[in-house]
Amino acid sequence: MSTAVEDSFVGVRFGEETNLTLCGVRGEILAKGDPVIVDLDSGPQYGRVEQSPMPVFKPCQKSGARSISRRASNDDASAHDRKLANEANAKLFLRERARNLELDLKISKVEFALDSGSAKVYFTADERVDFRRLVRDTSKRFSAKIQMVQLGPRDEAKLLGGVGVCGQTLCCSTWLGDFRPISIQMAKRQGLSLNPSKISGQCGRLLCCLSYEDDQYPPLRKKKKAEKRTHV
Repeated sequence: MSTAVEDSFVGVRFGEETNLTLCGVRGEILAKGDPVIVDLDSGPQYGRVEQSPMPVFKPCQKSGARSISRRASNDDASAHDRKLANEANAKLFLRERARNLELDLKISKVEFALDSGSAKVYFTADERVDFRRLVRDTSKRFSAKIQMVQLGPRDEAKLLGGVGVCGQTLCCSTWLGDFRPISIQMAKRQGLSLNPSKISGQCGRLLCCLSYEDDQYPPLRKKKKAEKRTHV
């Protein structure tokens, strides 16, 4: 497979994210370290060019590239600083307020829009939670529209990122798009230890990578059995 390096694409990093986002530059020349505003699903976001130009491996990458709307200004940088401060303060406020309201939930992450006019609060909970009072209090405290988003264990790991037992960045936070069903039978077929600490990921669930080569094991076993019968 050939790799094309095109001047029309760069890699942008948002905050402390591990993976880079492929972005189209609309004909503008951008260098590593340039601050930019990128149009994302959550709205305009502040980032920095980390790789210029960015390698393009597949045509589908081009279609999924994000658009850089403009170079970031000093005002954008100030707005980004306010956004980060609001996210840190809101996370502390939400955790304390949730405890006071005796809500059984865990605040995973808070993401404010660049203008700090709205925010998404990601949380996990074992049961249904009435968070209406929490939303009202947080909205009043930060003068922002608050949206609560409940996550499952795997979705939380994907959102927060981290390093797996293999020593590599989590697959789900870098390239893995969908979660496939994982079963203990996959570990058994591959002759792996059934110790939960060995085959569980950061999310506490079975490792996603157990499914990567699972379909290769039944044919290999059949082949080995056939070869054994042949040699007998």
